[in-house]
Formats: sequence, structure tokens, C-alpha cells
Amino acid sequence: MSFESPGGINGTVGIFTWANTVTSNWFIPGILLATYIIILVKMMTNQNNTASKAFSAASFMIMIISVLARVMNFVSTGFMSIFIILTALGAVWMHIENTG
Repeated sequence: MSFESPGGINGTVGIFTWANTVTSNWFIPGILLATYIIILVKMMTNQNNTASKAFSAASFMIMIISVLARVMNFVSTGFMSIFIILTALGAVWMHIENTG
């Protein structure tokens, strides 16, 4: 499969837009999912973090980035909503773990 040259790109947003177009809008969601997994695994390796803290922190970080990506029209509203829901679930999990 060949793709036309990106030509006329003036910045990072242009490169991301072109990459997202070439990959049928899977480039930025793929980057966000990979970043989420990396953050989650890295935080779980720290002995001071519980699973709920790692899950909540990773979800929150990617939620912020996905909201920005949504504003720039790189991801769908549904994809962004998934991380908003995961962040809420992580907060509830942390609360239950700390009060139980």
C-alpha cells in the first residue's frame, strides 16, 4: 500500500494529522493506549503504589491527554469518554480501598 507524500506540513500537529489520516484514525488512539499501558506498568512496579493508585493515576493522565486530543479532533468522543469513565472507576476503587 502506498500513500501520498504528506507535503505542506508546517508543524507537529500536521504530522499527527497526516499519520492519523494514513492509519484511518488509529494513530493517536494507538499512541494513547500504548502510553496508558506503559504508565500503568511503570507505576505498578513501584512498591509504594497500590493497584488502585496506579490504575487511577494512569487513567487520569491519559484522560487529560485524550481530552486535548479530542479538542484537536484526533480521537472520537467515545474514546475520550472511555478514559473519563476509567478515571471515575479508579477514584471509586481508591476510595473503597482506603475506607474499607
